[in-house]
Amino acid sequence: MITFKLLGLLLAYPKEELQIHMGDLKTALEDDGLLPAKTKKSLFAFMDDLANRDLMEVQEDYVSLFDRGRTLSLYLFEHIHGESRDRGQAMVDLTDHYKAHGFSLAAKELPDYLPLFLEFLSQIDIAEAQELLGETIHIIAGVGAKLKTKKSGYQHIYWALQDLTSVKVDEAFLAQAAAEAEKEDTSLEALDKEWEDTPAFDGTGDADCGTCPSTIRHSENNPAANANLASGH
Repeated sequence: MITFKLLGLLLAYPKEELQIHMGDLKTALEDDGLLPAKTKKSLFAFMDDLANRDLMEVQEDYVSLFDRGRTLSLYLFEHIHGESRDRGQAMVDLTDHYKAHGFSLAAKELPDYLPLFLEFLSQIDIAEAQELLGETIHIIAGVGAKLKTKKSGYQHIYWALQDLTSVKVDEAFLAQAAAEAEKEDTSLEALDKEWEDTPAFDGTGDADCGTCPSTIRHSENNPAANANLASGH
């Protein structure tokens, strides 16, 4: 189960401590045995690169990818609600779901922060963890497709996450996400405008999730579904 948490650590802002202990992380992922050999090979190659490159360069790349726009946001609800009012309620629902499992949000992070979500999954039953991950996997896979288009090694973390759930991602959705990344304007002017008014994936906000295949439905028996983890419906 530690695989979920370790993949989240790899998505956090890179620090020297991460580079120093990268070998330990690889050993733990190997021992946990949740990832297939092919996935581990590409993931471990990325981890080695992350550990051996200049830390400042690694940090600059990270900020450029994840902190300068919404399209690769590490906040799950950013891809569904943007800054709409519905995002706040989704945050409350997800926080309540954490609390129901005895998971306390001590960190100064929003509950939909992907590394935090993955740490939560590492602390619950694996069957439920895989189910909850499956409810977000179209969001995660869409970001992975965009990272692949950008030739970023971080894509391998997102592909590894897909291997932790049995939910199959719609190929048409991935193709659309990749096409959006190819057309993306990364100028400072475009990034300023993006922060002003748009969710990360066009058409996946409150009113229309037509480009994001829905993997969950609202139900009284599924608190995570009520938190809108993977659907704007």
